[in-house]
Amino acid sequence: MFTQNLQVELKNELQKAEEIWIAVALLTKQGLKFIQENAPISSKQNYILGVDMPTEPRALRMLDKLQYESPVIVKIHSDKAFYHPKVYLIKSKKEYTAFVGSANCTKGGLFSNVELSFIIRDQTACLGLLDWYKKIEENTLRLSTTFIDEYALIYENRKKRKQEEERQVKKTKSKIKAEHFVAMRERKALVKKLKKYRRGKDYDRIKLKRANDVNALRKSLDYPTFNKVNVDEFFDIWALGHLIAIPKPTLKSDLEKFRRLLRSLIDENVDIAVRMDRVLKQRNIKGKYYIRGVSEALVSKVLTAHAPKKYFVKNDKSISTLQDHGLVFPRGLSKGQKYKATNNYLIDICRETEIENLAILDYYLYLESPN
Repeated sequence: MFTQNLQVELKNELQKAEEIWIAVALLTKQGLKFIQENAPISSKQNYILGVDMPTEPRALRMLDKLQYESPVIVKIHSDKAFYHPKVYLIKSKKEYTAFVGSANCTKGGLFSNVELSFIIRDQTACLGLLDWYKKIEENTLRLSTTFIDEYALIYENRKKRKQEEERQVKKTKSKIKAEHFVAMRERKALVKKLKKYRRGKDYDRIKLKRANDVNALRKSLDYPTFNKVNVDEFFDIWALGHLIAIPKPTLKSDLEKFRRLLRSLIDENVDIAVRMDRVLKQRNIKGKYYIRGVSEALVSKVLTAHAPKKYFVKNDKSISTLQDHGLVFPRGLSKGQKYKATNNYLIDICRETEIENLAILDYYLYLESPN
């Protein structure tokens, strides 16, 4: 069982607690107040707190005072390793309940953040957590007034840095939201135009023409065996992207190598990103698939002829249209990864607009190109 916010479930267990063990990376006065308001005065409380994150000095001062007034033991984690747990273990009538997850003992962690905590009632697991607590306790120091005074000197600077970081994060989130809004608006605009094309009187004609284009490309390549590839005929077909003829002599001089490339492209047992990259990018495969001059336009044209419902023709016109309508990739993606992502994007577009395949869609992307 799990919960997003601990407020209700933790409160119920605290109110009947005989002993409590709390190991958290971050404690604030408001989080501590919640514990103290709900735990019985007679309950024994054990804390292992971290200061790797900015635990509030005023919360530590409250606990320091409680150590002398009630059965409260407070330890500060002192090992070099970054301390980051969020564990609440409660004993009541010889039964244990534990809460383990992402929630620190803060107002946000307990009440308002998007957190996730598992509620554990299995006694063996709870006793295991108690053993873990005792082991962690070996690398702790008892909370003292001297420690708090020294820690408080650096806390304010850390707090200011944290507040500045939070401001920067909020600023970034706002920027991302704005960019997402623009991208979605541009996508909606494209979908609206494509739906209009789909309802247009020329759609059936374009659909038939694209089917004939695909068949012509397949015939020129002797798809799917590629035994009798006609390179000249393939390059003479301007539909689905006009190809520059620079690699023609190379392809004609070594047709067997071109056949291997074509067969590797249509191998659906291999991820499309890998297929693209090993043809266009990975030259360390001893020349098995890479052929100098073979472009993304050529490769994607073959793939579209192979499976027009899955693959699109990549060329300057189509990419320009998509970029103008909000399609942006993160840095560092390979050509194959970008191609795969664009296919998925366009498949969704086809589904939404009821355009049958990406070969037909290519025609309308060409019409929408600003160049």
